[in-house]
Amino acid sequence: MIMACFAGSVAAPGALPLLGAATGKSTVNPGFDPRWQDSVAGGVNYFKKRCDDQIPLVKQLQKAIASGDVASAKVAYIESRPPYEEIETIAGSFMESDADIDARPYAFEGGEQDPEFRGFHKIENLIFAEEDLEAASPYADRLHQSIVRLRTELNDPMRFSPEGQFGGMVALSTEIPAKKISSEEETWSDQSLLIFKHNWIGIYSQFKPFANVPGVNTTSVKRVEDAHKAAMATVTPHFTTGTSAATPYSRIPIKERRSMADASNRYRDAIIVVRDELGIKG
Repeated sequence: MIMACFAGSVAAPGALPLLGAATGKSTVNPGFDPRWQDSVAGGVNYFKKRCDDQIPLVKQLQKAIASGDVASAKVAYIESRPPYEEIETIAGSFMESDADIDARPYAFEGGEQDPEFRGFHKIENLIFAEEDLEAASPYADRLHQSIVRLRTELNDPMRFSPEGQFGGMVALSTEIPAKKISSEEETWSDQSLLIFKHNWIGIYSQFKPFANVPGVNTTSVKRVEDAHKAAMATVTPHFTTGTSAATPYSRIPIKERRSMADASNRYRDAIIVVRDELGIKG
């Protein structure tokens, strides 16, 4: 969840001027640069597909929890995580849903015991730390409802803008080293590497549609592409083909964690250069 990061360093985009239809063909609002319509639409369309991937994965999680089999529920939880960790890149455009889906206990006054604490991280605790599937079941049902609502929100073009896309890219690439690697991420499942990987994929999915717009500096774009590859290379050795799960983060040496943090910072810096060269407000 990047709500806290938006609040601390990047203003939440909110309802900003943008494209008018999910296809990317639209009426341009006053003051909105029409060059970015297709780029923003391309990024959002990628996340629509990932949200479509997310829905059946959450249904599988519900089913596994209902089965009473803790081992199956743990596997289903891990497999359900990747899509939203990509979509999270532009969480500032649907902050209420992000809080329902991906909030951590520190975001609530009552912490872990707060009745409003819900979503993936609540379920993570109940499955991995407490192994209480009965308690997890209603939270999984609510998570499914939240994801379905998010899919509808992704169809609302007024939520998205080039400022929002770049704001999300910068905020998330900053949050990974500043908070997640340090690590406040998947404490109970020990799957923080999965989160870093799919955060970086999500960031790149939103950058890529801007790579070929008129006026873009190809050298600067190449630096972003190289930075993305370098970040991904820090975690790739810890994944096995055929499963979403990674090496438990608790086994990762400090020097490797530092390399991941440095790579994410370089990724962020390269994105900022392109944003500024395109004249998109930070």
